[in-house]
Amino acid sequence: MSIDLIYKKKIKADDYISVLIAVNYIAFALFYHLEALISIIVYPFVALAVYGVIKIINFLNKKNTKEGSPVKFLFGIVAIMASISFLWFMLIQPNFTTQILMNLIAFPMIIVGFAAIVKGILIDIYSQKHRTETIVIGVITILLCLSIFINIFNNLIYSIIALSSILIINIISRAALYLSEFGLSIKHIKNFKIFLYIISDYLIYVDRNGNLVLSKL
Repeated sequence: MSIDLIYKKKIKADDYISVLIAVNYIAFALFYHLEALISIIVYPFVALAVYGVIKIINFLNKKNTKEGSPVKFLFGIVAIMASISFLWFMLIQPNFTTQILMNLIAFPMIIVGFAAIVKGILIDIYSQKHRTETIVIGVITILLCLSIFINIFNNLIYSIIALSSILIINIISRAALYLSEFGLSIKHIKNFKIFLYIISDYLIYVDRNGNLVLSKL
């Protein structure tokens, strides 16, 4: 299989996921007006916190001198602190209920579930075993998040445990899926660092000598 074909399938999968995000958000806004409105403010601050974490990781990694700049490390700290402060301010508002919080967490998790299904079906450079596992986990993720949306169990502890568990399972599953492209296993903890490179802005490929090469995009 040519590398061009591989990239085309990955891009095609990303295109489908982008459409699913748009469709799901429209449905989210139709059925959960308040959550959709709050998400316009909350999600960017969550993204800012993640961006801050990435900057800190890049600094600690020190492979790239520019990414390892103390200024960017400091910016990462500030971004995280600002995000946490704002999100905490939102949490203590009297109209901000625990169900709203669970819905705001469950919505992006549904997108994660759909993404798992799409990637498992379309991208055949991953191992068949991990593709099947990823699809099954994606379906379970969607069903579990829907149960939280319609509040079947009406139990905060259940919602927290369910969302936390499914998030961890998705991270492990996605790591195993992505690493399988290079014949690597998640069983070796050191390979998890490669997974972090894969999901960040690095291009990873195998050179003529069979070595993994990291290239900054």
